[in-house]
Order: sequence, then structure tokens, then C-alpha cells
Amino acid sequence: MEPLEFCDLCFQRGKTNLCETYKNTFTKISPLHFSQQSRLDKILNRLEIRPRLIDRRWTCIVDSPKRKEFLDSLWGINVTVHTLDDHVKVLLKFYKPEIRRLGEPEQVVLPSLESWEEFNPKSRSWDIIKVNQKNEKITATVNLGNILKHNSFEGVSYFRTYLNNDLPVLAPMEKRGAYNIMATIAEPVTAYWKIDSTNEHGFIENKQLTNLPDEIFNILRRLGTTDKRIPEMLIFENVDYEIVKTILGCIKMDLIKSSDMMAIFDKTSVTPIIIENLEKERLQVMLDIITEIGGKIESENEHFTISGKKGSVKLTFVDNDKSIQDGIEIRISISAFEDPSRFTEILYMIKKRLGLQDMPLETMVSQHWPIITDSDLQYVIQSAISWWASNSVLASNIIGEKK
Repeated sequence: MEPLEFCDLCFQRGKTNLCETYKNTFTKISPLHFSQQSRLDKILNRLEIRPRLIDRRWTCIVDSPKRKEFLDSLWGINVTVHTLDDHVKVLLKFYKPEIRRLGEPEQVVLPSLESWEEFNPKSRSWDIIKVNQKNEKITATVNLGNILKHNSFEGVSYFRTYLNNDLPVLAPMEKRGAYNIMATIAEPVTAYWKIDSTNEHGFIENKQLTNLPDEIFNILRRLGTTDKRIPEMLIFENVDYEIVKTILGCIKMDLIKSSDMMAIFDKTSVTPIIIENLEKERLQVMLDIITEIGGKIESENEHFTISGKKGSVKLTFVDNDKSIQDGIEIRISISAFEDPSRFTEILYMIKKRLGLQDMPLETMVSQHWPIITDSDLQYVIQSAISWWASNSVLASNIIGEKK
């Protein structure tokens, strides 16, 4: 998903310096003066925030408790920012919770006999249309003003019914326009917000969020996140209930808090996983990079001891949601082994703690990353493509001899 795809209306008077692409993730989208960048770097150092390149864009990720201080500091140095709250305010100008009534059923001529469906405003789903064929004329009875979906071997296309000189006809539409019209003719519905026992997260079932306009789904995905353990849910911070309720309200979806509670979301296991049971290829990548930046490694049954100029740390591996540094021990979440961004953050934590060589960890991870899953393959290819124009040697090294 391209987070800035639907920000064209937000930047009619020019782009801001930073944009909140995802919750608490800020990306530079227009240049900063050298003096502004210098002051911004000082703010980030004070807040212990490390910027990095994501898709070759300067990006920083801010912990929720530091969000307000970070934003307040930006105003003080005249750095402009477009937050997700700002984006929602723009959306509300264009999406109003109004209901447009459909016209009467009319018979229309269809261009082909293949699969046809009509949008159902009450259920917000698609109903199969009964198609009639007589003497090579293909017709169906549908409501004027409604959206039709046509599935063929060429793909999916959308149409809207309307009267042209009192004759019912079909007008082809882009998907984005079709779904925006569907939002205006859809009837009010209720969606439910569940929380976990920690009261930190809110959950909405994906099946309640079908057939939404792209602009609405885009902002929900930027505010929320997903988890492969519960793929049927979109997950938010519980403090974002009101803003999510506002977003859904503009397309006539009333979000209410459910009495049902989700199972505990976060894992808090501190029992180390035996090194022998870890994924070997990904573990070896971490050890190889640590060695390249000057770390010395000693192996035990349940941990590694890494030494550098500033001392040593103990690396253990746990089945948690997050990696944690506790004194001289760094507990690494095994789920981070599947996420290049989190993997890089752990390496940075080790490098900073031990005073190891200051080398470009993002590019090192790109070059070492093993291809085990489809996601790995996509990451390696995207990394190579993003660097090809400016550094073809690095791009070739990223691809290397990978099959």
C-alpha cells in the first residue's frame, strides 16, 4: 500500500516537510534547510529516535509516549508536518454521512453475458444479477443510480446505471469512483470495537470493513496494523477509538464498543529459547553482520555474549512481541527475524550499546538477507530496484548469487 496515494487533496497548497505515513511513522516528503535539519537532528538525539531510510525515504518512528513532545518540537523549529489527524480533517470535508436514494428498477442492456453483480446498499455486499438473453440481446433489471460489477477474463470492471434521453444505460467507472458512490447510497450499519484484557488495543473484524472507498480503507490501514496470528482483525491503539469512530461515521458506519473481549494480545514470555531451536539462516545473518562491524561473539546454550569497545551484552531469544534491552541483556523477539526493519533496529541497538563500527546497517541487511519466504523475495527485489539507479554495484550485491 502506498500511504501517500490519497494525500493529493491535502497538498493542494504545497507539501509539508514531514508526513505521518503510518501511526507514529514520519517521512520526509519535501526538503529541509540545512539549519532546520540540524535542529531536527538535535531533537531526535534528545528523544533517542534514530531516523533511517525506508524505500529510500528519510523516516523516523516515534514511540507513542514521545509523540506529543516530538510534534511540539517541530513547531518550534518551523518544520511543517501533516499528521494522520490532519488527513482525517481533510477527508471529513469530502465524505458526508448523507444517503442518496436509488431510482426505480429498470431494464438495461448489458454488453456481455458474463458474471454481473449489483451493489446491495442495505448489506453493503454484492448481489448476483439475473441476466436474460433473447435474440442476442442481453438484459437485466437493476436500480437506476446503482453500481454494477462485471467479472470477465479481462478482470473486474464497474458501471453505473443512469437515464440518457429516458433510456436506461450503463456508464463505465473507475473502481475508486464507483466505491465512493457506493458509500453515498449505502445504508447506515453498526460496526463493533473489541478490546483486549490490557485495554491497550482495539480490534475490528475485517469482514465489517468490506467494500469501503479506497480513501477510507487507506487511512484505517495507516492508523492500524495487522498480526498474522489474528489475520481476520485490524488492530488499533485503544486511544484511537474516537478518530476511527469519526472516520467510519462519515460513511454511515456507527462504531460502538463491544462487551466481547479479545484474548490477551501481547506475549510476555521471558523464557529463553535454546539457540539450537532458532531459524539457522536468519540467525547466521545476524552473527555475520555483528562480526563485520567489529563485534566479538561467544556462544552458549541459551545466549550469545557480544563484546565491543564499550563492554559486552548478552543476547537471548524469546517468543515475545517486542525486543527489550534490560541492562546488559538484550532479549530478542524471534518474530523480528522475519522483519528486515525490526532486524536492523536490533543490530543498531547492539552497535550503539557496544560502540561498534558505524557502517550502513540497512544496506548490509539487504545484502545478507536470506530468501526463505515470498516476503523475503519481495524485500530483496524491492531493495535492489530502489538502489539500481543511484548505485548499481550495491543493487548487484543485494541480488548476489541468490536464486
